[in-house]
Amino acid sequence: MSSSTPEGANQAAVLARKAKADAIAVRELAGNSEITDEIVGFHAQQAIEKWLKAMMASRGMDQARIHDIGRLLQLLDNDGAKLPDNAGHLDDLTIYAVPMRYDELLDAEPLDRESTIELIDEVDRWARNLLGE
Repeated sequence: MSSSTPEGANQAAVLARKAKADAIAVRELAGNSEITDEIVGFHAQQAIEKWLKAMMASRGMDQARIHDIGRLLQLLDNDGAKLPDNAGHLDDLTIYAVPMRYDELLDAEPLDRESTIELIDEVDRWARNLLGE
């Protein structure tokens, strides 16, 4: 298990703040049918990724420069972190990560925006609880 540092706590706070901003974007954009699933999904993926990286920073873990939510969850799990209850569904958003934004999501199912918001809300609560906010 890694240990927290003041620098890690600072970085965690910045990442958590940025995750919240992406979550707000998801909530605002999800109700607009003119906004594509790719845009809503991107902000959802970014919120989750940033919360996971905030948790990594708070634990003093090295910051992985990856966008794969499943891999980030695995790194946290390997470090002994308590994962969010909905962790099994979070990796579904990896398809919307930065590298994928420039490819067509031909095989993607339509994004369930309501469920996506619920996922984000659950991870937000998990992160606030563990980060002491």
